[in-house]
Amino acid sequence: MPYLPSDAAKKSQLYSNIINGDTREYQEEINDLKNKQQVSASMDANTPLRDEDGILVSFESETPGISLEEDYEEVRLENRQFLFKGQIDNQFTYYFQPIVVDETDTTATTTANAEEVEFALTLRDYLIQFVNEFYAEENGPDVSTDLLHNKLLQFFDENRSKGNNAQGWEEFRLNKKRKAAGISGDRYGKVKKDLRDFQYDELIENHLYRTTQGQRIWLRLGFPYIVDLSPGKNS
Repeated sequence: MPYLPSDAAKKSQLYSNIINGDTREYQEEINDLKNKQQVSASMDANTPLRDEDGILVSFESETPGISLEEDYEEVRLENRQFLFKGQIDNQFTYYFQPIVVDETDTTATTTANAEEVEFALTLRDYLIQFVNEFYAEENGPDVSTDLLHNKLLQFFDENRSKGNNAQGWEEFRLNKKRKAAGISGDRYGKVKKDLRDFQYDELIENHLYRTTQGQRIWLRLGFPYIVDLSPGKNS
């Protein structure tokens, strides 16, 4: 007796019919579906085989696990190309509309910024002349910021003590509470912060005016009284 089904099929027609029965059944079902689609005029390369309920039908080949690769198992996709008439907007202007800027607000902001810069530069110039007067130096507007700040820190360190107001200070000051109360350790830390943040208006009114020597030099130079524009911050 043969050991392999293929050998058995060769030896006996009975075994051949049993072994190949599934293949013949598949082929008969395929032919039946193809005939039905041909009758309904729906058989073409775009329509794979479907049963009566419209469900796609796939058949396995003689090799287990592999489907049949026949024309009725494939779907042809139509190749379509869309043509556009006229010129295409490849700049995407629809999505990138120009931003409308309010020129009035821009002008006002620019003017305000320019005034702030000019004010800061004016105060810096006052402090340079103040340092020159105290140290008997002749530094110009091009003096480095680091050198200017170091000179000012040295001034505050040397004039920490509480004292009397300079002559004429009471008539000059706009803030009646601003007197020569001295520079405490905590205030000296605020001096460093104001220099680091370039808050020269705070430095002058809240710290420099608290020293007798600062009041005296400011009056001697004839500078106007500087008001801190952010009152209460370091007062």
